[in-house]
Amino acid sequence: MLNLQKDQVLLSRFVLIRLLGEGGMGQVWLVHDLELDINIAIKVLHPRLSAISERVELLKNECRNTRRLVHPNIVRVFDFHRTEDLVFISMEYIEGETLVALRRRFESPSYLKIISFLQPLVDALAYAHGLGLVHRDVKSGNVIIDRHNAPRLTDFGIAAVLKSGGAALKITSGGSLYCMSPQQLDGHQPQPSDDVYAFGVLMYELLTGRPPFYPDITPAKIRHEIPLSISQQLADSGLHINISPQLEELISKMLAKTSEERPADMQEIGNRLQAIHDGSMAQSVSPVAQIQTLSQERDLHHNAEIITPRKVPAKDKNADGAYDRRQKFVTVFALASAFVVILIGGGWLLHYLSKHPVDTAKVIEPRTIAQPQAEQKPAQIPKEQPSETPDPAELAQQKQEAEQRLAQYIALKNELDRKGASQWASDVYTELIALAQQGDTLFMDQAYDVAAEKYAEAIAKANALASQVDDTLVRLVEEGTLALNEGDGKRAQEKFSVALLIDPANLSAQRGLKKAITTENVMQLVASGRKHENDSKLSFAHADYQEAVRLDPEAKEARIALKRVKEKIKEQEFQQLISDGLAAYHKNDYRLARTKLLKAKSFKPDSREIQDALRQVDAAIRLSRIEQLRKKAIAAEQSEHWEHALNAYLEILKVDANIQFAAQGKARSLEQIRIAKRINFFLEKPEALEIDRQLENAILLANEAKELNPQGPRLSTQIKKLEQLITAAQTPINVTIESDNFTDVAVYKVGKFGRFSVRQLNLRPGTYIVVGARDGYKDVRQKLVLKPGQEPLRIRIICKVKI
Repeated sequence: MLNLQKDQVLLSRFVLIRLLGEGGMGQVWLVHDLELDINIAIKVLHPRLSAISERVELLKNECRNTRRLVHPNIVRVFDFHRTEDLVFISMEYIEGETLVALRRRFESPSYLKIISFLQPLVDALAYAHGLGLVHRDVKSGNVIIDRHNAPRLTDFGIAAVLKSGGAALKITSGGSLYCMSPQQLDGHQPQPSDDVYAFGVLMYELLTGRPPFYPDITPAKIRHEIPLSISQQLADSGLHINISPQLEELISKMLAKTSEERPADMQEIGNRLQAIHDGSMAQSVSPVAQIQTLSQERDLHHNAEIITPRKVPAKDKNADGAYDRRQKFVTVFALASAFVVILIGGGWLLHYLSKHPVDTAKVIEPRTIAQPQAEQKPAQIPKEQPSETPDPAELAQQKQEAEQRLAQYIALKNELDRKGASQWASDVYTELIALAQQGDTLFMDQAYDVAAEKYAEAIAKANALASQVDDTLVRLVEEGTLALNEGDGKRAQEKFSVALLIDPANLSAQRGLKKAITTENVMQLVASGRKHENDSKLSFAHADYQEAVRLDPEAKEARIALKRVKEKIKEQEFQQLISDGLAAYHKNDYRLARTKLLKAKSFKPDSREIQDALRQVDAAIRLSRIEQLRKKAIAAEQSEHWEHALNAYLEILKVDANIQFAAQGKARSLEQIRIAKRINFFLEKPEALEIDRQLENAILLANEAKELNPQGPRLSTQIKKLEQLITAAQTPINVTIESDNFTDVAVYKVGKFGRFSVRQLNLRPGTYIVVGARDGYKDVRQKLVLKPGQEPLRIRIICKVKI
């Protein structure tokens, strides 16, 4: 388990402040970076996983991928770190709470608020996808709400890098089951559509309080079952909340089983969410006012064909006439709507009007509506008032012609939309939209001949735009290339993006856009690095500049800035190391001081300041070492451990051979050791004292030892024991030898005693051989062992066996 504790220091730099979170992979801690004097967060891998290369690679992958992302709604990751037993990454610390905690505090938040809140995350994911990264674990637990109430996406640990062909990075493990798409479950190549699905799950959870299929979420259900609709889920939960049908439909498409059925990308989701939000905010306005407002903002919604109903003159307001006109209006409008829907898939307004026919009898007269200011008045549409009722056949012919031209216009407009004409010819495009809108209004008033003319004018403008496509493509690529050469990545992106709307397969535009995105990212990183550099956050600046150079090795400004900040960091580190070294020196921590100063010397080997400081520290280390050894030697002498004392004095002499007290201590220790060894010899082998020469040596040794200084308790005890042995060895034992006056008796090492009947001898402790001899008889031998303090002994020596 992780035994990290508050105030623990990692890599001599990161001081642990408090645990922020813990999971199966490890822990997240708030730490203080001593070098930069700021608080950051670190994600520490569990030690049992540190030995698993795949788990370490996931952590490296998170660092490697997220360092590329510079976005206000994505948590920055700085670096990967390793100690002897830990691996971790350092990242930006976000003071806030996860989206999980925020959701629990609000039982039924407004879907409009949720849309507004999620839009920055849509942009963040679109940005990541644009750089070729798929998050693959988008969920509420990986969204942090900062103190400015802004969402921040985090945890790119299992993110996949999009590449083409067989070289694509394929990561199929990891992620939370409930937010995994069927394709992710099946291990398919990671795609942005996986994040589209997960984002749909996130929206479903935020709106209903639980993800799809909760609580029994299984892979089989994710692959094959359709989840309850949001409305049904809310009803089952007892919550009566109105949800926009358009929003419910969008989320349903995001949760589609196949990636092809889902929205194309996060940008499309963002556009649709914005439209839902804006439409819902405008629901309090009358349908006619909505149509008029939308028609004025047509340039913002080119995908919708907006037809503004014309106001009915007062003279048509009789009851029967109004009824007939309404019936005609509904019939004509239904046919037109069906025709348009078949051609273009249906416009929003036509869809609305087909479900809610406009009651012309209830339309407010122009004089009852507050007129807008002169500059805001809509252009008046000229209309030829028929002097007489037109012939039905002629009217049908005019209607057919208008419908044909409308179809032709729609086909041309769709082609222009596919080629992004609204982006590269906005003025002309707006004009043709306005002409078509006028034609729509005239068509609704059955002025088919004039409507056909407006459609024809729109067709002419559309054809004129279509003829400009090839030249515009060349111009856009040239302008994008010029912007790239000028270092304007943003403008280059705009040009190449529009060029790719015209021709998605244009290789020059594809390469240019990729280079432009890189250039823009490099510029953002350089700007971010410059800000960090000005704020003296050099580590952050270094990370930004380094990433910029990695993205574009030719980026001159980034390379110069990286070199400059490296020098600043080096100088900052150098000064900090000197400061730390001197601080340690004054605290008598000389080893640490020397380590810091040597590291500083590696930066500036010729620095006189470092050389002088090192000499002081080395001298202090020598003195400190000598003092420590002196104390050790004195303690050893006092406890009469003379071998330890000798070793300490020898170590001192290695440091400085001229130290007199060490030389004297060495001689004193050697003498003590020599005397002690000789005394121990006699104490361990007292039988040696049976030899006269050894006894003499022992007596001399005892006298010498008494003269030794110092003489501690241990030595005194040894001397006393030796003297006792000497005394015992010198004290004779009475031995009585009996014989028969016929046997010659002799004692080896003592002498011959001849024939006798009884003889008394006083012999020192030792081993003796007593021999008896007699002519004609076998000799007699007896070994005599005398121990110190032994009682008197009596033996018989008589030769009895004849030869």
